[in-house]
Amino acid sequence: MNTKNKNGDKKRNDTIRLILLLAIVVIMIGVTIALIPQIKDLLTQEGREALKERIDSFGFWGILVFIGIQILQIVIAFIPGEPIEIVAGILYGMWGGLAASIIGILIGTISVFYLVKLLGKPFVNTFFGEEKLNKFRILNDERKLELLTFILFLIPGTPKDILIYVVSLTKIKASRFFIIATLSRLPSVASSVLVGATLGRGNFILSIVIFLVTGAIGVVGIMFNDKLMKRFRTSDKE
Repeated sequence: MNTKNKNGDKKRNDTIRLILLLAIVVIMIGVTIALIPQIKDLLTQEGREALKERIDSFGFWGILVFIGIQILQIVIAFIPGEPIEIVAGILYGMWGGLAASIIGILIGTISVFYLVKLLGKPFVNTFFGEEKLNKFRILNDERKLELLTFILFLIPGTPKDILIYVVSLTKIKASRFFIIATLSRLPSVASSVLVGATLGRGNFILSIVIFLVTGAIGVVGIMFNDKLMKRFRTSDKE
C-alpha cells in the first residue's frame, strides 16, 4: 500500500513538474519573441536613449524597473546584457550603474539557479540543446568545477547567461556559485557601464575607445575560451 502511494505521489509530482516545465518554456519563448523588436532597438544608440527615457519616466521607482530589466535579461539568456549595462552607466553613472547591474545580475542568477534545480536538465536542454551542453561537459569534473566556473565567467566573450544555466546543473554549492558568478563578472560589467557613464557625460571619443578596447579583449577572450575548453577536454581524455 505504501509502495503504491509512493509511486502515485511520484507520478503526480512528475506530472506537475512536466506541466510547470511546459508552462515556463512557453512563457519564456513568448517573452523572447515579444522582446525581439526591443532587443534590436537596444543595439542602437537611439534604442538605448529611448529605454533611458522610459526608465526615467518612472522617477524614484526607475531604479527598481531597471533592476527588473536586468533580472529579465539574465533569465531570458538570449537578451544581450551589454546594451542594458551601457544604459545603466548613462542613467546612474559609473558606480550607481555598476551597483544596479550587479544587484540585478545576482538576483537573476539566483532565480535561474533554483529554476534549473526545480525543473532539471530537460528544461535547460529545451533552450540550448544537447550540443551546447556538451561543450561545457568539463564542468562535470567536481575537482575543477569552481576554478573553471570562475575562469569561464571572468573571460570576456563567453556566453555568461547560458553558463549560469549550465553550471546550475552541476553539484556546485549555491552560496559559492553566487559569489563566484557575481565577482568574476565585475570586470566585464564595469567596462560596459563605463562606456555608458562616459556617454552620459558627453565624452563620445573616450566611449568609443573603451568600446573598441573592450571588443578587442572580448575577441581574444573568445579565442582563449575555445583553447581552454579544448585543453581541458584533452586532459580529461588522458
